[in-house]
Amino acid sequence: MRQRHLLKGICRLADERGLSVYLVGGVVRDLLLKRETWDLDLTVEGDGIAFARLVADLYGAGLAVFERFATARLTFPNGLKMDIATTRRESYEQPALLPTVQPASIEEDLSRRDFTINAIAVGLNQRQFGRLLDPYGGQRDLRARTIRVLHAGSFQDDPTRIFRAIRFEQRFGFHLERATLGLLAQAASSNLVQRLSGPRLQNEILLLFAERNPARAIARLGQLKLLRFLHSRLCYTPSVKRTVTAVPKAVAWSARRFPDSAIDRPIVYLMAMSSEVSQAVVATMIRRLALSREQAKKVSAGVWVDRALKKLTNREATRPSQVYRLLHDFPDEALVLLLAKEVSRQRGVGSNQLKCRIAAYVKNRTMNTALTGRDLQAMGLKPGPQYKTILEKLLDARIDGVVTTEAEERAFLQKRFGLVG
Repeated sequence: MRQRHLLKGICRLADERGLSVYLVGGVVRDLLLKRETWDLDLTVEGDGIAFARLVADLYGAGLAVFERFATARLTFPNGLKMDIATTRRESYEQPALLPTVQPASIEEDLSRRDFTINAIAVGLNQRQFGRLLDPYGGQRDLRARTIRVLHAGSFQDDPTRIFRAIRFEQRFGFHLERATLGLLAQAASSNLVQRLSGPRLQNEILLLFAERNPARAIARLGQLKLLRFLHSRLCYTPSVKRTVTAVPKAVAWSARRFPDSAIDRPIVYLMAMSSEVSQAVVATMIRRLALSREQAKKVSAGVWVDRALKKLTNREATRPSQVYRLLHDFPDEALVLLLAKEVSRQRGVGSNQLKCRIAAYVKNRTMNTALTGRDLQAMGLKPGPQYKTILEKLLDARIDGVVTTEAEERAFLQKRFGLVG
């Protein structure tokens, strides 16, 4: 199902129902920039959720409804996603809180948008198909490559726009308009970002780190002193810059070498940003961002990467089993960070050695011994903590190639621990 065919069908449905429907926001911006776009945002002057249900029934799409914001998200069988919302106005009872929404006209809907380049709509009904609504000069700012807010209180109302401004600035290679930059700095200095909930701040940070080239955006966060909202001790130091810049190479190598490993790239950047501060600082940052347990485990591992790298490069861990024991608690994201840090030090030979050790470790972590705890019990050893120690030594011997068969494992246990069976 092509997007154009789908939109034509939706337009016919809207005309039959007497509803005005518009393409809005980022998709219009990207079309004007001649950039590829996959997800679609539509607004309806009328009941957007009811219309979304009609579309879902017509095309067999999945539907998620967000009543508070008069919005529904459709997922079509081909994977295409579409948001359909009621045109609305927003009011903020307090800065940084989620807004209260009320149905309104398309003109009022555009006035609530974050930036002029996202406040453009295109009519889709037959009577106004292709009509462009651009009340705030979004096309002008696209040509001038400018990020501009619609009103002076924009960042005060919604401080997440601070991070969104940087994301769009760096994605498109635009610049923040002078007054907008001043308003951003003013909002940042008032610490309104601290009022944002953890999930909202997390969402903006991870979206920013998911960009094609997050290094520029992270540098901009450092330049504007915005990293302090993650933690006051976070700084964009030269060594952090080198590591962040090296992450794409490390991610690309990992993807080629281990195609089945799903690396959480935004988390790698968050680890790179926080790998030079203390464990306590990282723990505080994790709580501030309300990271999930899995995310928290990955980010926490970042503080141990420098220590592991030192042992690996100083030849403190040379045997395969030593490398295995050093890395076996590391998530894959920490392995990527490990390589990024080595690449950032510009040690060509060293990074090649490290790649070999990481590759060997990934292969070895699927290795198992032929003998198990049941076999130890059959040999007359009472169950207890020693099982773990003995089986770990046996696995090390397997990894190092000292034993390769069950018979050799039994001989190893007899010689090392006096176990016969």
